[in-house]
Amino acid sequence: MKLLKALFAILAIGMVACNEPDAPAPTPDTTMASLGVPADNEIWFTTIDGRDLMALDEEAFNAEITDIEYIEYGVNVIRFDAPLTTIGEGAFDNCRNINNVSLPESVTTIEERAFFECIQLECLTLGTKIKKCGAKAFDNCLSLYSLHISSIGDWCQIEFAHSTANPLSYGAILIVNGNKIRNLTLPAWISHIGDYAFYNYSGMASVKIPANIKSIGKDAFKGCSGLSKVDIEDLGAWCRMDFATVDSNPLVAAGTLSLNGVSISTLSLTDIEKVVPQAFMGCENITSVVADDSLRTIGDEAFRGCPQLSSIALGKGVTSIGGRAFMGCQALKSVKCDAVTPPALGDKYVFDYNADSRKIYVPAESLDAYKNHEDWSRYADSIEALN
Repeated sequence: MKLLKALFAILAIGMVACNEPDAPAPTPDTTMASLGVPADNEIWFTTIDGRDLMALDEEAFNAEITDIEYIEYGVNVIRFDAPLTTIGEGAFDNCRNINNVSLPESVTTIEERAFFECIQLECLTLGTKIKKCGAKAFDNCLSLYSLHISSIGDWCQIEFAHSTANPLSYGAILIVNGNKIRNLTLPAWISHIGDYAFYNYSGMASVKIPANIKSIGKDAFKGCSGLSKVDIEDLGAWCRMDFATVDSNPLVAAGTLSLNGVSISTLSLTDIEKVVPQAFMGCENITSVVADDSLRTIGDEAFRGCPQLSSIALGKGVTSIGGRAFMGCQALKSVKCDAVTPPALGDKYVFDYNADSRKIYVPAESLDAYKNHEDWSRYADSIEALN
């Protein structure tokens, strides 16, 4: 009987399925339609059983509740005496029958545990003004698989206190203006992607990063298991990117990198002074790296684990190579370094686990300096003079 009532409720609110993506989406592979955008002093919702809310803290909002209107098999409404800006701590904590929620555009803050343990919550609609989501705001929302927003740029600016503050964390499908997001193009106007922004979003297959983005927050792309391609707009901007953690870099999840739609095989570092840590870590399609004399520093793990990387040619300007920078590049056979003064190495594992026959070629006049250098001496048997 409950199942029948839920079906009637879905039909009554006029739900329309979104277009299916061009490849399988996370399980389940359907989405629930948004209830729409309520007035600034309202929250719209449905319940899975058509009954009153099982839990609601009426004191957990910035405005007072004036009315809760329950409409049988329809969209229910919570009304307030002023525009709603805050969904307070524990507002719907343990409300186990709430099913679909639309928050007004006026909401800027969702506090800790606001929707904690809402285990039947399947669909959520958020506005563009949200700035903060508190820890555990959506913790254990196990059924949440439809997240409706209208602006990717504004989404990237939200301050998520933890992964469980992000409603994507349980595998929700991200829907922007009615379209499921599979191939994500980030807007050019943003300069930062916030912590946990796309945490655990397995429905994303590719992401395009514009040149204006300068930093990516903690674990922003962690758990993006469906991601298979990163397309960047500017190589220099990418090499300067500030990645807060390893899993801030979408390339770690995707494995393949393109520059303006063209897959990178030979990576030409021209007029680039530094490569930041983990910039190309695990990139599967790079086969060679060529840097001119502008390059000064290579960060920790910058090229770690690139399986097809077979040759590296570094210019005269290199002064430091970070720890594990080329570790685990199992196809790497040739390293050419034109620097007369041996660059400092970040640790003793920079060139470990390369191809068995890997050679390091250095200027003839610096051969002894490299072989006797405290950082390079462990590779002395592999170091040879450039012709």
